[in-house]
Amino acid sequence: MKCDHKDCGNKEKVWLPFIVKEAPQGLKSHPFCVNCGMVKNVGSDRAKRIGYYLNILSRMEKTLKTPGANVRMRLVAKELEDSDFDDTYSMSGYAQELIFTNIVKKYFQIPESVIQSFI
Repeated sequence: MKCDHKDCGNKEKVWLPFIVKEAPQGLKSHPFCVNCGMVKNVGSDRAKRIGYYLNILSRMEKTLKTPGANVRMRLVAKELEDSDFDDTYSMSGYAQELIFTNIVKKYFQIPESVIQSFI
């Protein structure tokens, strides 16, 4: 069930490690959702909506011309929709890229470098 995230107040923020692409950058004040407790991503590496990655998937299908690509695209899209992939509140762009790459590799059996070239 999706949460309509609501930030805590400035006094309730928590100091947590600030990480950019798996590299620690010190501590930073992070707000959290008062409804579900999820910590907000405060970095510059913002997550994108799912449509951005579905467009990448479409470009990949047109360029690679893999047999059965329409079915595979639907399976990738369904798996992305079923995960917390579209939660831009807590997800970082780098984490989304990793998830997207792993799901696409699972269905298309193409090298990670090819997938990264489309991102």
